[in-house]
Amino acid sequence: MKNVTKILSIMALMCCLTLSTYAQGSSKAQKRIAYTIKNLKLNAAQAKAVTPILTSYLTEIKVAKKAYSDLKDKYKRDIEKGTLTDNAAQALLNAKFDFDGKENEIKKNYTKKLAAAIPYKKIYYCFDLINDKMSKIEGKKSKGNDDDDD
Repeated sequence: MKNVTKILSIMALMCCLTLSTYAQGSSKAQKRIAYTIKNLKLNAAQAKAVTPILTSYLTEIKVAKKAYSDLKDKYKRDIEKGTLTDNAAQALLNAKFDFDGKENEIKKNYTKKLAAAIPYKKIYYCFDLINDKMSKIEGKKSKGNDDDDD
């Protein structure tokens, strides 16, 4: 029982450290949140309540996506050249499916958290806005396939 408590304490500490580091050092996250709040037309009280929730959401999504992103980076050259093997493609698909499942669970959990601060209609739009491409968030015109989701 002591080991379980220690492990849970360590995991909680790691989550807090990751969240604070991500929130402080990520201008992309801050831009995403500001863009989302602006486009949802939230008042000051709503924005204040939603900001830490969205910061935490982005952190969890990034952690959940890491395995897929790392694998995609590993096979980037093969993907670009069109020489991806069936085994590599299968591994990428499985990692993507795992991430998709985790993403849906995270969104369900954060829907509950956001519902305390904003109406469901705004939550619906929130998930679309927070995941827009950085080029759109920054107001830049995209040159083709701009896949900079983080």
